Amino acid sequence: MGKVILKFKRIEVGKVDTRNNVMELFFCFDENGREMKHRKSYPLDMDVDNFVNSLINEIKVKSHERNAVVVDDDDFLSYHMNILIDEPEPGVAKDKIANALRRFKDKVRSFRNIRQSDNYITHYNELVGLKADIE
Repeated sequence: MGKVILKFKRIEVGKVDTRNNVMELFFCFDENGREMKHRKSYPLDMDVDNFVNSLINEIKVKSHERNAVVVDDDDFLSYHMNILIDEPEPGVAKDKIANALRRFKDKVRSFRNIRQSDNYITHYNELVGLKADIE
Protein backbone atom coordinates (compact mmCIF):
# COMPACT_ATOMS: atom_id res chain seq x y z
CA MET A 1 0.00 0.00 0.00
CA GLY A 2 1.50 3.30 -1.09
CA LYS A 3 0.98 6.87 -0.04
CA VAL A 4 1.27 9.97 -2.20
CA ILE A 5 1.03 13.52 -0.87
CA LEU A 6 0.04 16.30 -3.27
CA LYS A 7 0.70 19.95 -2.44
CA PHE A 8 -0.66 22.50 -4.91
CA LYS A 9 1.69 25.43 -5.55
CA ARG A 10 0.37 27.69 -8.33
CA ILE A 11 -1.71 28.03 -11.47
CA GLU A 12 -0.29 29.55 -14.66
CA VAL A 13 -2.22 30.67 -17.73
CA GLY A 14 -0.70 29.20 -20.88
CA LYS A 15 -2.84 30.77 -23.58
CA VAL A 16 -6.33 32.14 -24.00
CA ASP A 17 -8.57 31.46 -26.97
CA THR A 18 -11.38 34.01 -26.80
CA ARG A 19 -13.04 32.73 -29.97
CA ASN A 20 -13.47 29.17 -28.65
CA ASN A 21 -13.92 30.39 -25.07
CA VAL A 22 -11.08 28.21 -23.73
CA MET A 23 -8.15 28.95 -21.44
CA GLU A 24 -5.13 26.65 -21.23
CA LEU A 25 -3.90 26.29 -17.64
CA PHE A 26 -0.85 24.74 -16.02
CA PHE A 27 -1.28 23.46 -12.47
CA CYS A 28 2.02 23.21 -10.58
CA PHE A 29 2.15 20.94 -7.56
CA ASP A 30 4.51 18.79 -5.51
CA GLU A 31 4.05 15.04 -5.62
CA ASN A 32 6.01 13.55 -2.72
CA GLY A 33 8.48 16.43 -2.99
CA ARG A 34 8.84 16.31 -6.80
CA GLU A 35 7.73 19.35 -8.80
CA MET A 36 5.04 18.35 -11.30
CA LYS A 37 2.98 20.25 -13.88
CA HIS A 38 -0.44 19.27 -15.18
CA ARG A 39 -1.87 20.92 -18.29
CA LYS A 40 -5.62 21.26 -18.66
CA SER A 41 -7.88 23.28 -20.93
CA TYR A 42 -10.62 25.14 -19.11
CA PRO A 43 -13.79 25.98 -21.04
CA LEU A 44 -14.82 29.36 -19.66
CA ASP A 45 -18.52 28.55 -19.81
CA MET A 46 -18.08 25.54 -17.49
CA ASP A 47 -18.92 25.81 -13.80
CA VAL A 48 -15.78 26.48 -11.75
CA ASP A 49 -16.59 24.04 -8.94
CA ASN A 50 -17.28 21.15 -11.34
CA PHE A 51 -14.06 21.89 -13.19
CA VAL A 52 -12.02 21.93 -9.95
CA ASN A 53 -13.51 18.60 -8.82
CA SER A 54 -12.78 16.95 -12.18
CA LEU A 55 -9.28 18.46 -12.19
CA ILE A 56 -8.40 17.12 -8.75
CA ASN A 57 -9.78 13.68 -9.63
CA GLU A 58 -7.76 13.68 -12.87
CA ILE A 59 -4.57 14.66 -11.03
CA LYS A 60 -5.17 11.90 -8.47
CA VAL A 61 -5.66 9.29 -11.21
CA LYS A 62 -2.49 10.41 -13.04
CA SER A 63 -0.56 10.36 -9.78
CA HIS A 64 -1.80 6.85 -9.05
CA GLU A 65 -0.67 5.72 -12.52
CA ARG A 66 2.79 7.27 -12.07
CA ASN A 67 3.35 5.76 -8.63
CA ALA A 68 1.72 2.37 -9.15
CA VAL A 69 3.87 -0.57 -8.20
CA VAL A 70 3.33 -3.84 -10.03
CA VAL A 71 3.52 -6.70 -7.57
CA ASP A 72 2.99 -10.33 -8.51
CA ASP A 73 1.19 -11.49 -5.41
CA ASP A 74 -2.39 -12.09 -4.46
CA ASP A 75 -2.57 -9.36 -1.83
CA PHE A 76 -5.27 -6.96 -2.97
CA LEU A 77 -3.84 -4.16 -0.81
CA SER A 78 -0.58 -4.14 -2.77
CA TYR A 79 -2.34 -2.19 -5.54
CA HIS A 80 -4.09 0.23 -3.17
CA MET A 81 -2.67 3.73 -2.88
CA ASN A 82 -3.66 6.64 -0.64
CA ILE A 83 -3.45 9.97 -2.42
CA LEU A 84 -3.70 12.86 0.02
CA ILE A 85 -3.79 16.61 -0.53
CA ASP A 86 -1.57 18.57 1.85
CA GLU A 87 -3.75 21.42 3.13
CA PRO A 88 -4.39 23.02 6.53
CA GLU A 89 -8.11 22.10 6.53
CA PRO A 90 -10.13 19.89 4.17
CA GLY A 91 -11.35 21.82 1.13
CA VAL A 92 -8.95 24.77 1.41
CA ALA A 93 -7.00 23.82 -1.74
CA LYS A 94 -10.21 23.43 -3.77
CA ASP A 95 -11.43 26.83 -2.60
CA LYS A 96 -8.13 28.53 -3.47
CA ILE A 97 -8.07 26.94 -6.94
CA ALA A 98 -11.71 27.94 -7.55
CA ASN A 99 -11.07 31.53 -6.43
CA ALA A 100 -8.03 31.80 -8.72
CA LEU A 101 -10.05 30.48 -11.67
CA ARG A 102 -12.82 32.99 -10.97
CA ARG A 103 -10.25 35.81 -10.99
CA PHE A 104 -8.86 34.52 -14.30
CA LYS A 105 -12.39 34.43 -15.77
CA ASP A 106 -12.96 38.03 -14.68
CA LYS A 107 -9.72 39.09 -16.36
CA VAL A 108 -10.77 37.37 -19.58
CA ARG A 109 -14.17 39.08 -19.42
CA SER A 110 -12.55 42.48 -18.98
CA PHE A 111 -10.16 41.69 -21.87
CA ARG A 112 -13.11 40.87 -24.13
CA ASN A 113 -14.71 44.22 -23.31
CA ILE A 114 -11.75 46.17 -24.70
CA ARG A 115 -13.09 48.01 -27.73
CA GLN A 116 -10.01 50.09 -28.56
CA SER A 117 -6.87 48.94 -30.27
CA ASP A 118 -4.62 50.86 -27.86
CA ASN A 119 -2.38 48.39 -26.02
CA TYR A 120 -4.49 45.41 -27.12
CA ILE A 121 -1.45 43.15 -27.50
CA THR A 122 -0.06 44.33 -24.16
CA HIS A 123 -3.32 43.42 -22.43
CA TYR A 124 -3.32 40.01 -24.11
CA ASN A 125 0.27 39.33 -23.05
CA GLU A 126 -0.59 40.32 -19.47
CA LEU A 127 -3.49 37.89 -19.57
CA VAL A 128 -1.35 35.04 -20.88
CA GLY A 129 1.33 35.57 -18.23
CA LEU A 130 -1.03 35.42 -15.25
CA LYS A 131 -0.05 33.31 -12.25
CA ALA A 132 -1.83 32.62 -8.98
CA ASP A 133 -0.15 31.13 -5.91
CA ILE A 134 -2.20 28.53 -4.08
CA GLU A 135 0.11 27.70 -1.17
